[in-house]
Order: sequence, then structure tokens, then C-alpha cells
Amino acid sequence: MAGQPATDVDVRIGERICAARIRARLTQRTVAAAISVSAAQLQKYEKGTNRISAIALSIIAKLTGAPIASFFDAPETPTPLTAPQTVDRAREQLLRAADLYVEARLVAGDVVGPRSLALVPEAA
Repeated sequence: MAGQPATDVDVRIGERICAARIRARLTQRTVAAAISVSAAQLQKYEKGTNRISAIALSIIAKLTGAPIASFFDAPETPTPLTAPQTVDRAREQLLRAADLYVEARLVAGDVVGPRSLALVPEAA
């Protein structure tokens, strides 16, 4: 395809096209005719020199009986998401924040007695 240089991914896809074609016992000429290109062009796809279109790859998959996904690299396994904080951990953080708040109020002189601390039962 014009303007899109082939990459190492195209090389790997090409190798898999070639392997699938050989497993299906098909000639380059037969596969090329099915996707309406010359045998020379198919050879360029197989070598990864040129990038193949999705439509042509789909036709080759059907022709060879290979799943289309078999031409691509396996997707990377995503890193598992971290579990959300447990209720206990969230409660601990909230109590720590409440303690800091009460300390700040005490330093500022806003809290003068136990009645003021009763607003935060865990701090009393």
C-alpha cells in the first residue's frame, strides 16, 4: 500500500501467510489469483516487503482454513488491575485523616473539650 512502509509486523504476518499456504497445499499462483494480485506481489506479501490489506488477508484465511487471528501476534496480556481498597483499609485511612483533623483543630484552639471530640467517635 502506497505511503505505508512495511514493518517487522508485516514480515511476521508474511511468514504466517506463507506457512498457511504451504499447509493448505496451495501454490502462490492459486492464492494470488484468489486475491487478484500477481504471484510476484503475493511473494512480496509473504516476505513482508509489502503490506497486505485486511481484505486480502481475510480471503487468504478463508482459502487456507486458518483463523484470521493466527496471522497476528498474540495480544499482550494486560497487567491485572489492582483490587480496590478494602473497606477496612479505607476505614483506617479515614480514621487517620480524622485524627489529623482533630490534632489540627486542637493546635488551632478550636477544640476545647471532650464534647467537641464526640463529633468523631473514633477519636474520643
